[in-house]
Amino acid sequence: MKTDVEVSECAEGTISIETNDGMNRRELLQHALLVSPIAQEYPSHLDVPVLCLTNKHAKCSASQMSRFYSDVWNEAVRGFTQCGVTLRVIEREGEILKYPSGRPRFVGLERGRVNVVLTDCVPLQWDNGRFEAGVATIYEGYHLCIISVNLAYGNRVPFLAVNTVVHELLHIFLQDILSSRRGLLQAHSRETHVDWHATRMWLFKDNAAVREAAREYLTRLWNK
Repeated sequence: MKTDVEVSECAEGTISIETNDGMNRRELLQHALLVSPIAQEYPSHLDVPVLCLTNKHAKCSASQMSRFYSDVWNEAVRGFTQCGVTLRVIEREGEILKYPSGRPRFVGLERGRVNVVLTDCVPLQWDNGRFEAGVATIYEGYHLCIISVNLAYGNRVPFLAVNTVVHELLHIFLQDILSSRRGLLQAHSRETHVDWHATRMWLFKDNAAVREAAREYLTRLWNK
């Protein structure tokens, strides 16, 4: 059925969108989402194995850990679940030590899983003095996501400040960690791409693109 759309300018200078059958802009958007593939649910979820290690040496208070799990972690798990991706999480205690050279040494990581390390701050070698809330990378062959419990936050502003855990896991699922960083422009492009997907997850429960990316990532992870 074809619907004609009329666009008019209101007295306050805002734009009003009306259809010939009285449908307003919000209803039009909801209708588009309902018929769009991104709104369709998948019959089964994709399971992603995640090992969540808490650094035993991290300087995080009980209240900080509680806030992180309630405001950030649970929101991330729920967001991926709504997109058809189930994070199968095993929780353990781990350690972040140092090699004689000063490089970080992670104790407890496993291959064949996404390793999420919860700590108080990102190692200085990767933080570069920017007080990063999280980092995703491949380190010594491990697929690794480091989250600063003290700095991590949940969804705040679309496209600009999205859930820290979602942001970093998307870097892994979209396989950014498998590509070399070749400059500020490429790095900015990847950050923007990830925030775009995270925002669609948050606002529109977009499952198609994220689920497909996670499926391709797992295929590559297990077929190495």
